[in-house]
Amino acid sequence: MDRVTEQSQLKLELGSKEDLPEIFQYLEQQFPPDEFYHYERMEQMLYHNQYKILLYKQGNRLIGYATVCSMPECQTLWLDLFAILPSYQRTGYGGKLFKAIYQKYCGPFNGVLFCAERVDSENAEYALQQMRRLKFYESHNAYRLKTDFLLPTETGGLPMYLYYKPHKGIFSISRKEQMEMITHMYNYCYSHIKHAHRLLYEYSHTIVDQTFYDERKTHK
Repeated sequence: MDRVTEQSQLKLELGSKEDLPEIFQYLEQQFPPDEFYHYERMEQMLYHNQYKILLYKQGNRLIGYATVCSMPECQTLWLDLFAILPSYQRTGYGGKLFKAIYQKYCGPFNGVLFCAERVDSENAEYALQQMRRLKFYESHNAYRLKTDFLLPTETGGLPMYLYYKPHKGIFSISRKEQMEMITHMYNYCYSHIKHAHRLLYEYSHTIVDQTFYDERKTHK
């Protein structure tokens, strides 16, 4: 198959709750247990139009997937879970899927918000994988926010980096906007975790105004 034909067959499709059993199996294989929901919780969220499964396919073959939460109140898409199937990794599909999601939603929304694992300095091999992921996101013009973000879990809060990929022409994000985004995301995705908003209170002082344009010039 030539490159033009291959590219023309790549497509981003909206999944449904019928796709959840297959996708959940991949989640169990590809993500640490604290980073995704119980099956019943995901099923519950999919009954509403705000939370969605996206399927990335080449013809009829599943290449990768993502779950997203639309937050129109703050003009933001929360990119919750994002992965390429193991047999298709390191072949450029990750960048294509990330770009496809951005193109689909940036226009209606001002940007895409997501989190990524902090680098584990005690595990050198895993740290390299984590660093590659961070470089991947940053190479696609996503910016690491300065907040000490905590992802709500059943047992507490998981320290993560919070990233934002803005729409073209947007070069800053205020503390107020970030607070609104995180609050909406906690309200929808983590309403089942009673201490979620207490976590936000704990690190809210680390959320600050951020200017992406100045940072670009600084790192040239």
